[in-house]
Amino acid sequence: MLEISRPGRYINSEWNAVHKEWNEGALKIALSFPDVYEIGMSHLGMRILYCLLNREQDVICERVFAPWLDMEKRLRDRKEKLQSLESSHALKEFDIIGFSLQYEMNYPDILNMLDMGGVPLYSKDRGDNYPIVIAGGPCAFNPEPLANFIDVFVIGEAEEAILEIAKLVKGLRFKVEGSRNEILKALAKIEGIYVPSFTFHLSPFTVNRRIVKDLDNSFFPMSIIVPYIQIVHDRIGIEIMRGCPHGCKFCQACKIFHPLRIRSVKRIMEIAEESIKSTGYEEISLLSLSSGDYPYIEELARRLQEKFKPLGVKISLPSLRVGTFEEHNSMDTLKRAGLTFAPEAGSERLRRTLNKEITDAEIIEKSRLALNSGWRKVKLYFMTGLPGETYEDLDAIIDLAGKIRNVHPVRSRRLSNGVNLSVNPFIPKPHSDFEREGMEDLDILEEKKRYLYSKIEVGGGRDRPLRNMKINFHDARTSRIEAVLARGDRSVGKVILKAWEKGLRLQAWTEHFNYNLWDQAFQETGIDPEVYLKKKDEGEVLPWEFIKVSP
Repeated sequence: MLEISRPGRYINSEWNAVHKEWNEGALKIALSFPDVYEIGMSHLGMRILYCLLNREQDVICERVFAPWLDMEKRLRDRKEKLQSLESSHALKEFDIIGFSLQYEMNYPDILNMLDMGGVPLYSKDRGDNYPIVIAGGPCAFNPEPLANFIDVFVIGEAEEAILEIAKLVKGLRFKVEGSRNEILKALAKIEGIYVPSFTFHLSPFTVNRRIVKDLDNSFFPMSIIVPYIQIVHDRIGIEIMRGCPHGCKFCQACKIFHPLRIRSVKRIMEIAEESIKSTGYEEISLLSLSSGDYPYIEELARRLQEKFKPLGVKISLPSLRVGTFEEHNSMDTLKRAGLTFAPEAGSERLRRTLNKEITDAEIIEKSRLALNSGWRKVKLYFMTGLPGETYEDLDAIIDLAGKIRNVHPVRSRRLSNGVNLSVNPFIPKPHSDFEREGMEDLDILEEKKRYLYSKIEVGGGRDRPLRNMKINFHDARTSRIEAVLARGDRSVGKVILKAWEKGLRLQAWTEHFNYNLWDQAFQETGIDPEVYLKKKDEGEVLPWEFIKVSP
């Protein structure tokens, strides 16, 4: 392994990993994450399903991650299959392969993992002796681009559905007459399950998403695996609520995870105490779409501080809504590294069209509170290419950043580290209120990027230019491909296959993204990306329209 970068990605037997005897009577499930170890191991959903499934006596659940390019070459050169970490069995030896669809740019890696694991890429080519390939997660809310490769999609929250699936597959798989088609037909009858080969041709046809109604009493893992190497979120993550009380028009997550469900302070404390004991981690992150809106955040922060500050355990929050941040003594234990606010748009006018009712005065004041109360930096998240955006709205981004920077004169020499900007192109995602909007042309997005850079040179006033302020732009070309994959129909599957055949791997990683090869894949398959990027008329049927997210 000396020639392999980060060999810790491929080492077995981490603390709290589950090892079960590989026997013929158990249902074998490979939880597969189409990105590298340190990304997949940071994902809360994978942690939940891994621990949940391994509680079942007759289920063996193991992990598989996408290999880095050097490990792929090593395996292919040696004609070895992609294997699970726990028992080193190839993917093709499992009964179920379950993919987590968190990011569209991982789609080529799904095909790569199947191929490396000895599993035919197309669902139609898998006989009775091959695993059933299942996928779920946020991207499954438009399953069509992957519909020819995936046997079964779980639409919505999987904690309850996955146990129903496991029970059904185990009951039929080990019967002599339990053919693959019989299993798929039976799975199609479960609520929230979409089986493309059996159900797509039916009309009218709908799939209702699955939700966990009682979050407080739902399963949550407390003996999570502790990796040998540092991962992206190398800490205990506790989901304090699910859903979001707000309805921002651009947001897909608030639609697919509604309604708002709360985990009690008592239950959170139980999870925190047991997790610290079983892992030894020294940081807890309070997770949700909008953690500052947790209705008992003051009580929770106070109790966490009382319990864990003497133990040296830090508490951190993810991105906060501006309006929910307050300077409270009970929040002293919160990690001070940085705080992320998401105004989304530079001007109050444009924010109102997004249903984001935040004023400039609030943003400036909350940023001042954060910087003056010990937070080392404030990161502001914006989007460009929003419906109705003008260059005055772009000017407002720079103007707002300059005003925030000027509120902290005591640390003026270090203010380039105090306020950072992150700017992403707007993508009209399925099931959001803006799902029929179009995505702005690449040339226009690049021009707006150059415009913002030029404004930084003069922003903040003559005596205090912003030229040293850190501003990060997400690659508009990556966003363009992401948008097509997010909004595509089954024809886009041809592009994904062609991209994989051209050697595209790990496209979520900047150093491996190759826009030219994606462009060639579109040209060679005859698929016009503009069809999926343009604005949709009200009467036009959307590829994901058969999936219902409303209660």
